[in-house]
Amino acid sequence: MTGPTGASVIRRATIHNQHRRSFSHDYRAVGTYMLTMVVEGRKRVFGRIEGTSKGKAGTNEMPHMVLSELGRQVVEVEIQKIHHFYPMAEVWRVAMMPDHIHLLIRVGEPLPEGKHLGTIVRGFKTGCTRAWWRLEKHSSKPRGETLGTTASPSSAAVPEASPSSAAVPEASPSSAAVPEASPSGLLPVLFEAGYHDRIINRPGMLENIKRYMAENPLRFRIREECPKLMERQLHLWIDGREYAAFGNLFLLKYPLKEQVFFHRKDRATGQPTETTAAFQQERSRLLRIAEEGVVLVTPGISKGESLVVDDALKAQLSLILLQKEPITHYWKPSQRRFYACCTGRLLILAPWQLDETSDYGRFHRLNDLANEICKATEMRIMNYNVLVSSQAPSN
Repeated sequence: MTGPTGASVIRRATIHNQHRRSFSHDYRAVGTYMLTMVVEGRKRVFGRIEGTSKGKAGTNEMPHMVLSELGRQVVEVEIQKIHHFYPMAEVWRVAMMPDHIHLLIRVGEPLPEGKHLGTIVRGFKTGCTRAWWRLEKHSSKPRGETLGTTASPSSAAVPEASPSSAAVPEASPSSAAVPEASPSGLLPVLFEAGYHDRIINRPGMLENIKRYMAENPLRFRIREECPKLMERQLHLWIDGREYAAFGNLFLLKYPLKEQVFFHRKDRATGQPTETTAAFQQERSRLLRIAEEGVVLVTPGISKGESLVVDDALKAQLSLILLQKEPITHYWKPSQRRFYACCTGRLLILAPWQLDETSDYGRFHRLNDLANEICKATEMRIMNYNVLVSSQAPSN
């Protein structure tokens, strides 16, 4: 196989590092998926977001995507190839963002022998990478230069993909998968290795996914306009313990905090806690003090805890949530919690080195940490980039 320069490109063995939701699922079978593919280095090559978070729906002031030339090529040509080469797969919806793509795909019939969802994704990513090479004359660019970032003012918001919206060329030998990078380093691939898929298999989930995809530009703009309410810290120390955090860090400074803690079963009666009169009384008390300005702190694991969390989110009360799932550079909360962070009402904390291996152990450990946070008097934020640069030897 050869690249745009005519030089031979060596194909390397595939490394399977997809972030799949279910290892037991048959990815050759019928299914509906939301796929996410991220540009290497998060370069904003597909366009830009215009509009403001205060913009009126249905107007150009509402946040929307303006496609670059590469973004248009992906929508008008590369996405159409999916149905062309795999007629049993339909792209129901597309959400283009400056540095990543969401595709809502329906596989209506089993894929051909030897093919699976990852095969479709690999072919699509290959096509997009080749379009990037062609548009940017990539072989003539210095290594490491940011490419494809110029958006055209005439670009429109991304429509839902239609199989008939663009001509698709016949398959050719050049449609083979590309390697992670060429030996010379001049032909890197466009996307990060792997992809993320979410299997849509529950009632109501499809409409939620569609809404999530449609609101991507709005969330993007909110994050830029309200950085302090959407702050992400990977190394936060609270009374000597290390956490990662997402949301309004000022909630930690509130003087009044109270833990929400319920066992799964009432210890006196053995009944599910949420069915008891004592729970209803405590639930009412917690919501009342939260309305008066107290910050509720909980992992929200037991049914009783999760009911209070739901009440607090609906009433827009202040809340600190602990979770076992790590918070990394690109992690983000669910839609409902995201908007709670936007209003400054929510902080999500994930402790590093949560050693408990059982669900029961994690339940009690997270509740212990919630109790510690209610009593905490010290908070420090560690910026490791600054720390490393300050310790680097001078020339």
